[in-house]
Amino acid sequence: MSIRIGFIGLGDIANLHIQGLQRIEGADIVAVYDLNRDKAVNAAERTGAQVMDSAEQVLDPERIDAVYICTPQFARGNLEETAALRGIHLFVEKPLGLDLGEVRRKEKAILEAGIVHSVGYCLRYLDTVQQARAYLQDRKPHLIQAYRFGGTHPAEWWHRLDLSGGHLVDAATHQVDMIRYIAGEFSEVEGKFGRVSFDRMQSKGTIYDAGAISFAMEQGAVGSLTESCHSAYHIASDVKVFGHDFFIHLSGNGFGLTIVDDTGDETFTSALDPYFEQSKAFVEAVKTNTQEPILSSYSDGARTLAFTLAANRSAEQLNPIRLSP
Repeated sequence: MSIRIGFIGLGDIANLHIQGLQRIEGADIVAVYDLNRDKAVNAAERTGAQVMDSAEQVLDPERIDAVYICTPQFARGNLEETAALRGIHLFVEKPLGLDLGEVRRKEKAILEAGIVHSVGYCLRYLDTVQQARAYLQDRKPHLIQAYRFGGTHPAEWWHRLDLSGGHLVDAATHQVDMIRYIAGEFSEVEGKFGRVSFDRMQSKGTIYDAGAISFAMEQGAVGSLTESCHSAYHIASDVKVFGHDFFIHLSGNGFGLTIVDDTGDETFTSALDPYFEQSKAFVEAVKTNTQEPILSSYSDGARTLAFTLAANRSAEQLNPIRLSP
């Protein structure tokens, strides 16, 4: 059985998905669209797909069974709802948007349509992350520490807070999601952000160059996440989980895992391609018309987004934000 797949948005992340799909038997990319037609033509040449003149043309249930929506978060419009209403299975890149009310409305349409839905939190598919999650199932941490440091995105829109949401919403969201996935839900968040370097070097942008976010978890743990998208000399993306009788360290975006407890000190390294594993699960889910293989649903993506948007709102209001269960 072959699955006919369309792509809307053909930036760097979309190309990683395409590379993964090309390794999967029965995954046929048949229609592509991007505002930049050269990108669409390039993707079509590599996949044999047809270049469409609009996103609307891609979202034709006579043409495709599933769609990858990889447009920037500010440029989604009603694509998800259109796909859901037409019975087209849906993969959406993270973050899901910048307006939680709009995302919740889309979530309702997707769930009511009964289509398969997946969100691009690919790190959940790493075997190291799965191992950490399994280890924590019957253990209660008391402290969680996370951080993500690195460079900026080259696109001009990314440097506008109203279009990207900033580094936390767009990139460090992976660390937020990893914490949720392995350790449970957040109950409260407080964010503080600064623009020391950007104010001096980039007057037109509005995103922050650093953030310090504190949080509480439903199970009682507390923690922090620090992030910077203006760190040229130190790049790291880690999550550390502390318990009274254990310590877990997911390093390098989850590709490395260290577990220390009374039984010893073990380190594991993942050799998986999370983009491939994620697409393999999505294709299998579409073929079998079941949500079961999917590790990050649209609802999961909405909950991770809710945390990051609340952190931004907390910084604006200068107070902690309680998160809905």
